[in-house]
Amino acid sequence: MKRRKVLQHLGLSLSAGVIMPQLLSSCKKNDAGPEVNYSGTVAIIGAGAAGLYAADILRSKGIKIVVLEAGSELGGRIKTLRNQATIPSQSPSFICNVLPPDLPSIADFPVELGAEITHGSDSIWGMIIQNLNVPTIDLAAATDQFILDQTAKSFSAWSGDSDFTSVQSFISGLPTYSGALSVQQAAGISDRGQALLNSQVGNYYGSASSQVGAQGLAQGLALVKHDTKWLALKANPLQDLLLSRFSSVTPLIQMNTPITSINYGTDPIALTDKSGNLMQADKVIITVPVSILKGGTISFSPALPGTMTTSLANIGMDASVRVILEFKKNFWGTGATGPQYFNAGVGRSENYKTLSITINGPKAAELSALGTKMISALLAELDAVYAGQASLYVRRDLNTNEILFIIEDWSKEEFIKGGYSYPLINATNDDRKNIGMSINDKLFFAGEATDVNGDAGTINGALASAERVAQKVVKSITKL
Repeated sequence: MKRRKVLQHLGLSLSAGVIMPQLLSSCKKNDAGPEVNYSGTVAIIGAGAAGLYAADILRSKGIKIVVLEAGSELGGRIKTLRNQATIPSQSPSFICNVLPPDLPSIADFPVELGAEITHGSDSIWGMIIQNLNVPTIDLAAATDQFILDQTAKSFSAWSGDSDFTSVQSFISGLPTYSGALSVQQAAGISDRGQALLNSQVGNYYGSASSQVGAQGLAQGLALVKHDTKWLALKANPLQDLLLSRFSSVTPLIQMNTPITSINYGTDPIALTDKSGNLMQADKVIITVPVSILKGGTISFSPALPGTMTTSLANIGMDASVRVILEFKKNFWGTGATGPQYFNAGVGRSENYKTLSITINGPKAAELSALGTKMISALLAELDAVYAGQASLYVRRDLNTNEILFIIEDWSKEEFIKGGYSYPLINATNDDRKNIGMSINDKLFFAGEATDVNGDAGTINGALASAERVAQKVVKSITKL
């Protein structure tokens, strides 16, 4: 089972057409006019994958929209290193001692700080990639490595180990599992196999195997409909591709506009931003991460329904850290190790010398507290597996001899505060339905945490939720 990161599967067809703005503005008297005749405005909070896609669908139907983005960058948890060259190299969330103009030289291909793999060639994101004729790499060609007893071997080399086969057997049977237990409890794996279980399931799905609920995870996995292909973009940054696909809505985005309160008891709805500015909208789509909803960053009046808040309590979103390290020698081979360690250069570079390291859950919180000292901790872990080669071959500054590294600490991103959603022990797929419910045909909720098709925690889930919520908004308008 390969690793999957923050944000990336998808699962519905491209049902929403795209009409360029110039076509919308060129209607003559005898033109049919917009598909949906509506004089109101729909405000969309968040310009990540879900917000951009929902905006694109509604705009294409002639509905007036405005997108309110809290931060200074589009894409949400889809974030590419190449686009950070103009951002200060030291901040709570983005720590980099590879300074501009040398920033892009950390690797000879796009380095992702968030989502990095596309799951499903026939998923929404997979179809977008195909339609834009963007070259991809099929990661099936890579040979995964798995670590037990501080030893990295391939799947076939571990096949005779009882603990290894127990972990793989549990993972294979997960879609049919039922029972309100954590993954750790449900698996019943020996202490020796726990680290492998945690990396393949706990870390993979956003936390630790002691935190992730097996029941909610199983229900989601049973619903996935797209194929199992794993793809990486060969030369294009994911963030650039996302913004290119939804470029028609970028003029409608207001950046640096964090919404702090929504009063949907009024008509129209009153929205207040962090600076105290008041805005109005007739309908509002909220696409912020589940951590923001749970943390009270946005206050709602009236309060959110009890059904929704109860379900929010069953969905977790933990700390997440991405570390990029470049080496002078590839000492690990062509596969993805861990799966917390991803050999990002497979099929994209002749050198294969870059490791993309992703840690989620309690371990990520520990590393986050260390700050830049986490680099030493990660190198020590690699040294234990590869006989000291990590520290020997890690790339350093020629003048200062300091290790070159990049850290993206998602838990310290002010408007994200974590990695991606996962089910807690008592969660079911109904909790995701409840989080995505609409309120009085005025408030609508999208984002990966609201996906009910087995793709929560991914780009797929975000885009699928955008299709769902856009359909709900249109239905609420047309029945007026």
